[in-house]
Amino acid sequence: MSFEELLNKVHKAKDLNLPFVVYRMPEEKTVQVLIQEDDRLEYSDDLSRSGFIMAPFDGTKKTILFAEENIKRFSSVLSDIAYTDFKTSENQLETDSAIESKEKHINLVKKGIEGIKKGNFVKTVLSRSELVMLQHLDITDIFRRLMSTYQAAFVYVWFHPEIGLWAGASPETLLKTKGAYFKTMSLAGTQKYTDTIDVSWGDKEIKEQQIVTKHIGESLDGLMLEVSETYTRKAGNLLHLCNDIKGHLPRGNSLKDLIEKLHPTAAVCGLPRKEVQEFILKQEDYDRSFYTGYLGELNVRDENFESSEEGISAAAQSNLFVNLRCMQLIEESNPAAIIYVGGGITSESDPLSEWEETVHKSLIMKSVIQD
Repeated sequence: MSFEELLNKVHKAKDLNLPFVVYRMPEEKTVQVLIQEDDRLEYSDDLSRSGFIMAPFDGTKKTILFAEENIKRFSSVLSDIAYTDFKTSENQLETDSAIESKEKHINLVKKGIEGIKKGNFVKTVLSRSELVMLQHLDITDIFRRLMSTYQAAFVYVWFHPEIGLWAGASPETLLKTKGAYFKTMSLAGTQKYTDTIDVSWGDKEIKEQQIVTKHIGESLDGLMLEVSETYTRKAGNLLHLCNDIKGHLPRGNSLKDLIEKLHPTAAVCGLPRKEVQEFILKQEDYDRSFYTGYLGELNVRDENFESSEEGISAAAQSNLFVNLRCMQLIEESNPAAIIYVGGGITSESDPLSEWEETVHKSLIMKSVIQD
């Protein structure tokens, strides 16, 4: 199937008000479309079924499932994509957002720093949303631009008539599993990309990354883990510090158990997790919804994988990503996008710098949706 034919499937599903997701895995050229055969809203309580899931930041809310037995799959291999490195102008820092939003976020960061200095928590991740009005809204055009901008990210457009329309490009893997083997990553620290990944990192970013990596190790205590050296990872116009983490899930441990240990990670929530999540839900004063949740393929069968574990020949695999660099798209007479951005806060954080970091993160998403 050609790519254009695939995109026509997406438009037809949207016209029929059928749930769908179109996505591309990191560093791949295969685009996949899953279309639900009816408009039912299903949930995945124990993560044991197969399909595609969309989970919110707040773990008390339900995870949405496009169940394997109720979807049609289509795919297309792209012959070529023109990847683009976007550069943004410094003079956009103040003009792209209202002063009121700036003051509100700076005050929020100050509360976070105060909580850290009081010993209430070690790190928090604080965010904001921004409404951007659009001249027009073409979901496949946005998908094309996301793919072009984010070669190394999980890129998607997701829709359910009872929930809405979401799009994004996540640089962060929550969890990849194949049989009993799994991979995850710790990702923290941010600076602008300026033609090279050979950069220096400040103490604040290094400490933040160490906190996230340590927390994952402690959360997965008892499992044999292999942790890579820290390296710089490029995501669009931004750079982050990253560690890759591999492990093996012993018998008796479910995928749900593993995800509950990881989500929400210290990279999108903070430490200690319970106290910080309560602080976020109270102080951010808006609903993150699916931002900093997770999404992706769940328990998809891989007939070609041979496991060394007895009794596992055709192993299920999952590919789940933290829902970052994302936006909610609003289709009305006046189309708009709600962009979600945030950053990690430690005792060394500077409120103004943290605000500017969210602006840098928002600029590339704006370049995707604005002509």
